[in-house]
Amino acid sequence: MSLEFKKFVLGVNMAVVVLETALFALLLVAASTTLYLRFSRHKLPQLVIWNPVVLFTILISATSGAHWSLTIVRFFDAFLWSANAERFYLDNSLETQTARSLLSVMSVIIGDAAIIHRLWLIWNRSFPVIILPVMTCIGILIMGCISTYLSAQPVAREQLLSVPVERWVEASWIITLATNMYCTGLIVWKIWKMKRTVEHLLGDGTLVSVLIVLLESAAIWTIWGLFFAITNEIGSPVQAIGGDLSSVMVGLVNIVIYLRVELQCARPQGSDRTGVVMTSSPSIVPYFVNRASAQIPRGTV
Repeated sequence: MSLEFKKFVLGVNMAVVVLETALFALLLVAASTTLYLRFSRHKLPQLVIWNPVVLFTILISATSGAHWSLTIVRFFDAFLWSANAERFYLDNSLETQTARSLLSVMSVIIGDAAIIHRLWLIWNRSFPVIILPVMTCIGILIMGCISTYLSAQPVAREQLLSVPVERWVEASWIITLATNMYCTGLIVWKIWKMKRTVEHLLGDGTLVSVLIVLLESAAIWTIWGLFFAITNEIGSPVQAIGGDLSSVMVGLVNIVIYLRVELQCARPQGSDRTGVVMTSSPSIVPYFVNRASAQIPRGTV
């Protein structure tokens, strides 16, 4: 192992510590604001603790926080307690690294579950439309556990299964991106179709702004997945940035949607809120239109 490669490995992992800390701080601010706005709009907060928006926000924040904590622990272990920091970071069989990998898989599953739930509700709780993404979500969970298990083995990984661990990782990311594009595409199409139906009632561009947020979040996650897949394919240590930050990134792209919804719902009370359900029984897409002129079922915010 050349000296340049050793320095590169250490530099990449130090960058992961800095970037994950900054991104997790942003996630905490977004999640805290989302929860504050949601609970402040209800007289009995205990009644909405199990609301899907609240539940997904807490779960994503918890897994991202646990992943960040292990990142910090590994940083101190590498430079204070390890005799060889670069060898420490390259050893995937360590328990802390295995736990981080499992947390990354859990975060991706939670993120996929959130977008599948949005798809299910925006399509009027239609189960046929979510059969495919549910199956892919199960596949991602299985492949993520397999790749984590193989990475944690001290023996040659190719001897355990005919498919190398890198292929399992790439396959899981490809399926994750496909699930994201499938769900986002159907959600956007449904909202756009609804916009064309009621656009003469909308004066503030609420639907358009929601579409932009959904597409931006999907684009960020897609670009991130492609970045990891490419760096993993060429065997670059930079793949650590894509893989190690996946937990906090999936949290951000989902919570940004929830935050935008809560900010919309927190608008002045001058106009009524009417709309479709997108993330829970409360409406994620509030349309500030006059209910007297719109024959649309009222969303419970």
